[in-house]
Amino acid sequence: MKLKALMLATAGAAVATSASAADLPVVAEPVDYVQVCDAYGAGFFKIPGKDTCLKIGGRIRTQIVSDNLNDNDDTTKYEDYSAYARGYLYLTSMTDTEIGLIRTVTEFNGTWDQKAGSSVGVDDVYLQISGNTADILIGRESSIFDGFTGAVDMGIIDRNLSDKSTLQVTLMKSFGNGVSAALSVEDSSYRAGDKNSANFVGMLGISQGWGSFEVAGALHNPIDNGAFGIPGGAGVAGKAENDYGYAVRGTATFNLDMIAPGDAFVFQAAYADSAASYLNANADDFGFVDVNGKKAGAAFLDMLGAKGYALGAGFSHYWTPEIATSIDGSYASLTSDFLGSDIDWDRWAVDASIGWYPVSGMVVALEAGFANSDLEVDGDSVDFDEAKVGARVQYTF
Repeated sequence: MKLKALMLATAGAAVATSASAADLPVVAEPVDYVQVCDAYGAGFFKIPGKDTCLKIGGRIRTQIVSDNLNDNDDTTKYEDYSAYARGYLYLTSMTDTEIGLIRTVTEFNGTWDQKAGSSVGVDDVYLQISGNTADILIGRESSIFDGFTGAVDMGIIDRNLSDKSTLQVTLMKSFGNGVSAALSVEDSSYRAGDKNSANFVGMLGISQGWGSFEVAGALHNPIDNGAFGIPGGAGVAGKAENDYGYAVRGTATFNLDMIAPGDAFVFQAAYADSAASYLNANADDFGFVDVNGKKAGAAFLDMLGAKGYALGAGFSHYWTPEIATSIDGSYASLTSDFLGSDIDWDRWAVDASIGWYPVSGMVVALEAGFANSDLEVDGDSVDFDEAKVGARVQYTF
């Protein structure tokens, strides 16, 4: 009996020991799970192992635009057109640090066009630090001078509305109650200005429930006159190489939600002297396609000391939340007294579109535009018309 009891006790102890070993916890490998960053808006997630939140977005745009449908010289055959399929990749990061919130933006794009050609490019790239007193932005981003850049979906006709991204260092401050201000130093090359030089820009604005109002001003360092091979070089028409031009702009936006949600009317006025880019004024629009082997552009207007104004306006109406019509236009007038010649430019342009937005991020648009340019030199004038139609299908995610 004693032997039997001893054997039973030994077996029981073995079972108990085995069961206890099986019940021991197993230490699992640490796992970094992707966490949502709600504080920065939809789409942000925390990079595993870092304090940075990242948002990945993109866009696919496909469009086709006709060539000029207006026959200015009785030779137009209406055969040419432009078309492309373009993909965008947007990377946005947010990091909360001891010096403030650091935001970075990088935008890439790749394009195939109607000539079977492809290209890869970069759009805006910048870093922004938001502190307790102000924000500072360094990189390539839309100029703070620019206000109203258009109401239509495509913009197939150039309007005299400044819309330019520049390499810049910008200080921004919000004072509360919708009041904000900004000061910026911009690379003048992006405004057809002199190389290795700077433009200085300031902006003051207010935004309320009724809409918004902004004023902006810029000092512009124009290109050296000698760049076009004009006799006299820097100093022609009294313009020295380091002389600055200037531009001012005012923009008023009125929300018209009482008509339909999303409706708005915008009016803008701008004036520039030897700073044509700030009016989106281009000598090519007035017939100066090539000057001594160099493309004219806005730099040639600056060299001529051109000054004048541009007026712009736009209106958008939502017939339903998914369907809207938009129209915008501009009128620009510039003058110059160059080497004793009186030069006058007048240009007006109008663009209209109808857009269908079936789901969030999707745009299906049809658009038509017309522009007229008139150049007068000492009483002799040249008139040029431009008419285009186009279509776009775009999805942003």
